[in-house]
Amino acid sequence: MQNTDQIHELLPRYCDGNVSDEEAALVREWMRQSPENRRIVKQIYSLYLATDTISVREKDDTEEALLQARKKIDRKKNRPWFRWIQQAAAILFIPLLITLLMGKLNEQTPQEEVQMMEVKTNPGMTATITLPDYTIVYLNSESSLAYPSRFHRDKREVMLKGEAYFMVAKDEKKKFIVATHHQSRIEVLGTHFNVDAYENNPIISATLVEGSIQFDYTLHGVENKTTLSPGQKLVYDTGKNQIKLVKAFVESETAWKNGKIIFHKTPMPEVLRMLEKRYNVTFIVHNSRIMNNSFTGTFTHQRLERILELFRVSSNIHWRYVDSGNTLQEKSEIEIY
Repeated sequence: MQNTDQIHELLPRYCDGNVSDEEAALVREWMRQSPENRRIVKQIYSLYLATDTISVREKDDTEEALLQARKKIDRKKNRPWFRWIQQAAAILFIPLLITLLMGKLNEQTPQEEVQMMEVKTNPGMTATITLPDYTIVYLNSESSLAYPSRFHRDKREVMLKGEAYFMVAKDEKKKFIVATHHQSRIEVLGTHFNVDAYENNPIISATLVEGSIQFDYTLHGVENKTTLSPGQKLVYDTGKNQIKLVKAFVESETAWKNGKIIFHKTPMPEVLRMLEKRYNVTFIVHNSRIMNNSFTGTFTHQRLERILELFRVSSNIHWRYVDSGNTLQEKSEIEIY
């Protein structure tokens, strides 16, 4: 039986074709130990192959599927992983970090052991994930989604930190639950919706595209429930303990999953937040009047500087990059004045 921590470290490198023959043999032996282990490797393969816009379909012959995937990986061996990531466009759906959290779910027997998986995205990048029930999840910049390799019993539960768009596969026998921070969660059976729940932001929002969802949150020890209809957006201010339902401009709320930015009378604070996520920058506002502006427009592959120049021309909003002198700083800073 292989050491769990060793397998944890080897699997991502194995799926990227970056292991020795001895290490590959260890992984193949681990795969032979159970169908669940083989399922885990297939899921990680599908995440890596998404970077080549390749869809790994479910096949009866698992080994054949892995063989085809391995051939794709082998062709990338001579391309350094880090350099390849730097060359990729920010709008590509690239899973940048895959973490296996080894262990059992409390309600499973040893024969039903499942693995917990977590996909994280780096700043300015997005990812697509197909869950075990064939639910499709688009994961936005600086977000993470934790989920089991197999859903069990009467529910399908995932944990979201950040923003994601869910296309939930319908299953009337199993609720689909999206848990977020601040003791809130969303329950559905099958629908399309967007959730924005970053840990460093006291605002949690959910936008319903189709179907029906229920937003649950705990306030002063009391559980509250709010049901949304298509076209509605729920905004929960965890700092003020306030919740409201508003009409959503769905196209704007969900454009990020298609690599677009759509403003529709969007207030400046939200404009800056959307740009920060997309372009991995931090804005420093020196003139409070700027925050009273709102904008309408659609952007796809435009550089950030081009968008900011349009703001300058249309609203006399000036900007400049800040040279902090810190070469280790992860995000560029831009002053708005």
